[in-house]
Amino acid sequence: YSPDGRRIAFVSTRSGSYEIWVCDADGSNAVQLTQFSGPVTGTPRWSPDAKWITFDTRVEGNPDIFVVSAEGGQPRRLTTEASEDIVPSWSRDGRFLYFSSTRSGSLQVWKMPAEGGKARQITKRGGFEGYESSEGDFFYYQKTRNPTVPGIWRVPVEGGDETLVFDELGAGLWRSWTVTREGIYFVGGEPPRRGVIALYSFSDGKVSEVFKPQRDIFTGFLGLSVSPDGKSLLYTQADQVGRDIMLVENFR
Repeated sequence: YSPDGRRIAFVSTRSGSYEIWVCDADGSNAVQLTQFSGPVTGTPRWSPDAKWITFDTRVEGNPDIFVVSAEGGQPRRLTTEASEDIVPSWSRDGRFLYFSSTRSGSLQVWKMPAEGGKARQITKRGGFEGYESSEGDFFYYQKTRNPTVPGIWRVPVEGGDETLVFDELGAGLWRSWTVTREGIYFVGGEPPRRGVIALYSFSDGKVSEVFKPQRDIFTGFLGLSVSPDGKSLLYTQADQVGRDIMLVENFR
């Protein structure tokens, strides 16, 4: 969801390749924002003022962080390191971008000015996808992109002690959790099938079931967002999964 709740940013292959799209909150008026025509592109995140969308793409084979106007136009590249720079998200004031990078030799969370510039390492003991808290004082994150390793951690936005928040089964599966003022919503359950959307409450530290989809949410089809008014959830599920049998003649 955009910060004003009026639009949705998402990834689609309807054009033939992974691209960033936006649509109205009811799913209408879908518009394609990127035109990379091949490279894997994903993780769209709105800026707090709803004017920009950051994302990652492998336009030159190596994943980097880009931003594009929410109204369309030429995407702007922000990272150029010979490393993986992936899964970006905005600071609550819109001045910075967090992202995960292997530039230090291992996957860690880094922070850079949203306009581009020098990045600073935030985590030291592993860091992947994450979000800044509503108050802007902590950054909540996963330590690894391994979908079988649960756990949400947090660290002060300027760096410091890295502490475990909770490690409920399924918590922290990438692109399937989000931080709100009341707590952390996440898709839980045993991989590769995830069967429930739950909430970890900041007020009492308890996990409660919020919604059980009619179909399983598979590991390869992920996304979760909560509307700004807290009344609606967006999630992805695999309605159909298919495979084809192919024949290769005279293969030797």
